[in-house]
Amino acid sequence: MFTEKLTKDNYALLTEELQKAADPKYRDFHASLVPNEDKGRILGVRMPRLRKIARAAGKDDPRGFLEICGDDTYEERILRAIVTGMIVPSDCAELCALADGFLPYVNCWAVCDCFCAGLKQVKKYRAAFFEHIGAYLSGDMWAQRVSMVMMLSYYLDEMYIDRVLARVDSVRAEAYYVQMAQAWLLATALAKCPAPTLAYYCSNSLDSYTQNKAIQKALESRRIDDETKKVLRALRSA
Repeated sequence: MFTEKLTKDNYALLTEELQKAADPKYRDFHASLVPNEDKGRILGVRMPRLRKIARAAGKDDPRGFLEICGDDTYEERILRAIVTGMIVPSDCAELCALADGFLPYVNCWAVCDCFCAGLKQVKKYRAAFFEHIGAYLSGDMWAQRVSMVMMLSYYLDEMYIDRVLARVDSVRAEAYYVQMAQAWLLATALAKCPAPTLAYYCSNSLDSYTQNKAIQKALESRRIDDETKKVLRALRSA
């Protein structure tokens, strides 16, 4: 593992570390999970190793690392996601700028979800950040998915659930990974906030495909009781 601070001049240290950690068999397996990513840009570095590399790359100057981090490989985008989450923003404006700055690098569900899960500083600025990510819902499919997964990760509670459900209902998505994010969010919301979410399942504006996927994910969940699942089965459309 490299020990010196990364700069533009010695960035090859990082790419060499990634190459050394690459596993061709894992690359083939992981490439099948992220079909939006060009297989030729996946090295096959496992996530525990990527987290160690990210900690080494961003420990001294995470903001500086973001300025030099490349975009040639899937792993570099994952490193960017992890290091972005290491930054403690001075205020919500900087947090929003970090999120906005990452959006262009989101090109598959795995990069999106890694980024959202790691941006823990959202918890300090929930109200303002909730308003900020509302604008993502009018963006491209990856911006929409980021907004959905952020809400799933940080806003499924009594304070926000009604507003979250309203936002889910406002999106008429044709993109598969947005529809899956909506379904995943709704199944998780049903476990965390059952009464309002079940009411939403019973009356919403979702297309039948997304509704059925949300029902399917909820039926697969062990956190949802049998009586609720009976109601969900009756809601499924052919």
